[in-house]
Amino acid sequence: MNYVDVTLVANAGVLVRYDGTDILIDGIHYEGGHPFCKVSPMDLQLMKTGTPPFDRLDYLFFSHEHPDHFTPSLVCEQLKQRPVKFLLIPEDRYGSKSMGELLGEVRKRGISHHISSLGPGEFKSFDLKKDLKLTIIGTRHMGPQYQDVPNDCFMLEMGGINILFTGDADPVAEYYEKQLQGVELEAVFVNPLFYHNREGRRIINEIFRPRNVVVYHMPSEKSDPMQLRLTVERAREKYVKCGLQTYILQRERQKIRFWPNNL
Repeated sequence: MNYVDVTLVANAGVLVRYDGTDILIDGIHYEGGHPFCKVSPMDLQLMKTGTPPFDRLDYLFFSHEHPDHFTPSLVCEQLKQRPVKFLLIPEDRYGSKSMGELLGEVRKRGISHHISSLGPGEFKSFDLKKDLKLTIIGTRHMGPQYQDVPNDCFMLEMGGINILFTGDADPVAEYYEKQLQGVELEAVFVNPLFYHNREGRRIINEIFRPRNVVVYHMPSEKSDPMQLRLTVERAREKYVKCGLQTYILQRERQKIRFWPNNL
């Protein structure tokens, strides 16, 4: 019987493993200027050499062009060592040299790729392989200072297990209502601010309606200027009363396993 393993790499970087296929989401970055964990140099090296747990990297997805999710130059280095079956990257909005070099390498090696430029509420689907489908849902990045930054949510449909990864999506109901109508989510991954936000909670309860909520994109234990760890714990107490199971991914290599919901 197939199952899905989701392992935390760093911050919102997760490794999704299903039926012999590995998908790395927001998992190649090493830039500072933020309180969140970087991908460790050791893990970046393991990715290049194909060493477990990164021995199978089939797909790379990146939700948006922020340094705590995506470092184009490191992705370029990775692809020189180990091309992938499919690469999904955000549209280059800044004309950066590193993005240009990444795209040049991708085209040179003939790597199948998609440059996402979805507007809020737009969506696009890809059949990656049998029993594995990706749906991209366009949103905006949360926070008034980032409203001009697109953020893609990724819904993976894997043999009856549907999981939504929201990255830094803004909690705006109209972004999700049509796209998720009739979808049964086994789990939704949200960041601490979405989880704590009143409208975010309403979206989780009324639109996502998942069996499980996973909070990721947590700050490091040593650097938490916004006290997000305390915020999440207090919010979780409210969810417990509603009977909604919440998991918190905040330790490197922490793993959650999901089984088909009919078991």
